[in-house]
Amino acid sequence: MKDGKEQPMTRINLPAERQVEHLTLLRQGRQISTKEYNALTSGERLEMIRQAYGKKKYDLLLNASDAEQLTPQLHPQELYMTINELGSEYSAELLMLASSEQITTLLDLDCWDGDTVSPVLSLHWIQLLLETGPDKVCQLVREIEPEILAIFLKKHLVITRGLEVYDDDDAENARRLESLYDIDFATDDAAKIIGAFLKIIMEQAQQSYLLIMEMIRSEIMASLEEEVFQGRNSRLADLGFAPPAEAKNIYSFISPEDFIPGGKSDYRLEADELQNPGALLVQASPKSLLAEVLTNGLNHELATELCMLANRKMSADNTDISSASEVGKSLQEIYDTLNLAMEHQVGTDIDEAERLVDSTYLLQLFQLGHSLLQQLQNKARELLVGPIGPYLDYPEQLFLDALLENPPVLYCEATANEPSSLQSICTSNALERTKLRLLQIGDLQRLFDKLPFALPNPETETELPSLSMLFLTAIANRILGRAFSPEPLTAEDLLLLKAQTMENEEVSAEFRRQVQSVPEKLDISCQIFIDFCLACWQEDLQILDLDNLDAEDQLCLLLSS
Repeated sequence: MKDGKEQPMTRINLPAERQVEHLTLLRQGRQISTKEYNALTSGERLEMIRQAYGKKKYDLLLNASDAEQLTPQLHPQELYMTINELGSEYSAELLMLASSEQITTLLDLDCWDGDTVSPVLSLHWIQLLLETGPDKVCQLVREIEPEILAIFLKKHLVITRGLEVYDDDDAENARRLESLYDIDFATDDAAKIIGAFLKIIMEQAQQSYLLIMEMIRSEIMASLEEEVFQGRNSRLADLGFAPPAEAKNIYSFISPEDFIPGGKSDYRLEADELQNPGALLVQASPKSLLAEVLTNGLNHELATELCMLANRKMSADNTDISSASEVGKSLQEIYDTLNLAMEHQVGTDIDEAERLVDSTYLLQLFQLGHSLLQQLQNKARELLVGPIGPYLDYPEQLFLDALLENPPVLYCEATANEPSSLQSICTSNALERTKLRLLQIGDLQRLFDKLPFALPNPETETELPSLSMLFLTAIANRILGRAFSPEPLTAEDLLLLKAQTMENEEVSAEFRRQVQSVPEKLDISCQIFIDFCLACWQEDLQILDLDNLDAEDQLCLLLSS
């Protein structure tokens, strides 16, 4: 329904249900007319609206015969993201259908720069509200807290004359209500937009008009702004948003070894006050155990808790909540971290996982998952600043650097069948693989602590060799009958080494045994490092061309100049 007229030729895609991850999503099915669409129950239409995005959501709302009843049931953030996605062209019709509470939330989310009202955005939103028409403007003025409108208007005008000079005996004044106030506007645009806004409420909502104008006159800007700011914070806190400094406690460390689940109380009181946030939660997809748990029981209570956790995280990270992609990225991190915490606690037992979610706040589970990741990051930093940090080969360097990303990710080296990749650490399997790799790098440090030579001084060397170069050069010297030391080799040495270690363009079995024996004799497992060294040796000596050898091309070995 649009402009009160049925559109019989409009075709609407009728979605069919399917289960994807934790939510019932809708896929495109046959097309239906507006009449058939409105023959559905209001619940069915509302579900279709919630599952749609952008212009499709807008069309479904505007074609609903009960749009004025359906729109207020949307989560205010869902409406906010839709308006931001579609732009001003479609805002007025959506705002006409929105409740005053929803519009208040939109103003709370979009019009503040830190703890002050943005003059640019506040004027923009006054213009948007003005475009909804006189009836909606007057409704909003009567229902929205007058302090909000007062501070928005006060940013753009100064009242220089008021009621004290009003004269009932002045016939002209008696006829012209606007003469109650003389106003200086900050800009021409403000005069045009706010002047039109004030004219509407002066003529059709005089009591509210007088209240707001006297509030603008009497209240000090800083005091009024602080009062409205505190009210805004309280309203946003009901949605899970918190001031950034407070919200950052979402990242508080919880010792995984000492974590005790439980202690969750009934969440229905918070959930009952809020609209269904399902449209926000499908901006990302949970995986593995969490997907199973949410598929089995994502009720309104749990969905609200999940949304409030996501909002808290976005507050802490200063996420652009108007961007669907940014919201989706943040929500995916929530899902991944929760899944990691759950699998760490209960493995892959779905029944135990459901009991864990029922008994433990999602905030605590997120903190547990984040703490597990933080432990990995701490170990990565320790290795990078440790004795072998400056000399690590690129596989270890890439692995540790990936762990220091936010959020940390697992660097997987290329194989014969797969290219290298970055994977989220969101399962117990990925967690254990990461821990194992960290242990292997730690073993490298133990290996070089025990080898009979010291690492070069990073403060005196202009170019530092890698661990594999040092190790293989020492191996090469031993093969040539010299001390096990990374003394640089000559070009002639390379020719001898190729003859002694290569068979049919591959490293010989004997050479492979010699290399592997070094860590084995020290009772240290460094198989990944050894395999990398052997691969480098084979690749470099296989194509060795002494006639075109550049002394600066060190290959996998240190060469003398």
